[in-house]
Amino acid sequence: MNGNLASEAVEFGAVVRESIEAAGGIDVLRRCVADPAARSEAGAVLDRLGLWDVRPLEGPLELEVAAAACRAAGAFAFPYPVVERLVGGGGAVALVAEHGPRVVMHLDLPLGWRGVDLRGRRYRVQPATDRLLGTQLAPFGVEALAEPADGDEPRVAAVAVALHAWWLLGLLETALADTVRYSQERVQFGRPIARFQANGFRLADMTLAVHGLAELGKYTLWSLANEADQASALVDALGLRVAALDAAEIVLRGAHQLHGAMGFTDEVAVSWLSRASQAVRRLPEDRQRSLATLVDLVETVGFAELGRLGSARNNAVRQWVASVTGR
Repeated sequence: MNGNLASEAVEFGAVVRESIEAAGGIDVLRRCVADPAARSEAGAVLDRLGLWDVRPLEGPLELEVAAAACRAAGAFAFPYPVVERLVGGGGAVALVAEHGPRVVMHLDLPLGWRGVDLRGRRYRVQPATDRLLGTQLAPFGVEALAEPADGDEPRVAAVAVALHAWWLLGLLETALADTVRYSQERVQFGRPIARFQANGFRLADMTLAVHGLAELGKYTLWSLANEADQASALVDALGLRVAALDAAEIVLRGAHQLHGAMGFTDEVAVSWLSRASQAVRRLPEDRQRSLATLVDLVETVGFAELGRLGSARNNAVRQWVASVTGR
């Protein structure tokens, strides 16, 4: 496994980031929350880059390019269904809950939607209403109707889950950077708050969570590109999702604690990032249900890649499953 993304992916991710920054960065999210119709203008920023020509299901390089693009979009909580369109290959693929009620972000946009759940089962998806939820945590959420369809698409689900984790990684990197900067600038008792021991430990935990997620994300891309068994690839992707949700809890909780009351105001980016993260963290399933699905698949499929390390590793996985489930 190569521990670095391909140079082409890094360069394209930088271009996506620069384009979003030129369009306004986090202010794009602010504008679209105030006027959801502005999402079409936001999407046009990526249209001009030819992003939708990338096919992450068709090869390892394109998968890495897509991951880098999602990371760049997540850095600004870009209010557009980037992952869904990349996986859709000309349409859009929504991750949907196994059981209702179901909510899909941006489902009101006419993109030719279809759905898969975290197990890779297919659905026909359509809006249940023409209105956005418009809530603080799901400003672009739409209540959805999902009818089971023939055939399973575990690889599509795996790639979608992995790319959402890369989107969340970008968001957490920005939240961490903003918090480090604020902690170095905010002075109490004559010194920056970052120099207080407890705050230093908290920043260290946040940094470790982000870097650990980045490394696991790169491993998961390698696994998706090299794993012939699609069910095993889905296990790795769900493992990444659970890790991303855990990292988000550490990073965003720490960001709010170190920003204090300011972290809940619209004047600072952390507040917007924290709210925008909620849709990815809670949809299609929250951490508990995501973990339950992962445990079920581990019991059925196991970790194929890690399994190459021998039966001792498999036994360790079984013990971990037992500790989580109590079985």
